[in-house]
Amino acid sequence: MIGSVSILTQYLESFTYIGLFLILFLCGLGIPIPEDITLVIGGYLAYQGLTHYPQTVCIGLLGVMVGDLTLYSIGRRWGTGIINHHRFNWIFTVKRMAKAQWYLRQYGKRTIFFARFLSGVRGCVYITAGALKMNTFDFFLMDFLAALLSVPIFVYIGYYFGGHIDNTVNFVNKSSLIILALVIASVAILAFLYFLKKQKSRQ
Repeated sequence: MIGSVSILTQYLESFTYIGLFLILFLCGLGIPIPEDITLVIGGYLAYQGLTHYPQTVCIGLLGVMVGDLTLYSIGRRWGTGIINHHRFNWIFTVKRMAKAQWYLRQYGKRTIFFARFLSGVRGCVYITAGALKMNTFDFFLMDFLAALLSVPIFVYIGYYFGGHIDNTVNFVNKSSLIILALVIASVAILAFLYFLKKQKSRQ
């Protein structure tokens, strides 16, 4: 395993459920630790017999939801100030925030759902949802439905392919980057088509 993943694995092997919850909670707050990889390693712990698959999935769901709701609540309470604070410029870049705001205003609930699968913009979308005072129940419902889909899958990948965990981690990491790139490209195309439609309607 690469260094950072090896350290994360050793930490989770030591603290199992509590460690998994804490790491996923921190991921939700924007700490640069890959959430998908953390869930895969959680599945790997179940493969090793250190944890059980159903409990790992439940802890995974709890961790990501608490992290997401905390970030949303922070955005709802202090969103504008945080977004504009110079210490957080590396997370909430002008480009990221512009995209997040545009997605949220145009597509609302579906944005929250799909943001769960996009590690590069997830945090910005959630804190923006709070800052823009999106309905709390709508946010919770869409985020939970997305987590209910993604968390068991990533945990199962780590569990099923536990015997080849190094290759599995590398595959998931590359796949996440590819998916993010494809989604960004798709959104850019949709935005361009939307712009053309607006231009034609004005003529």
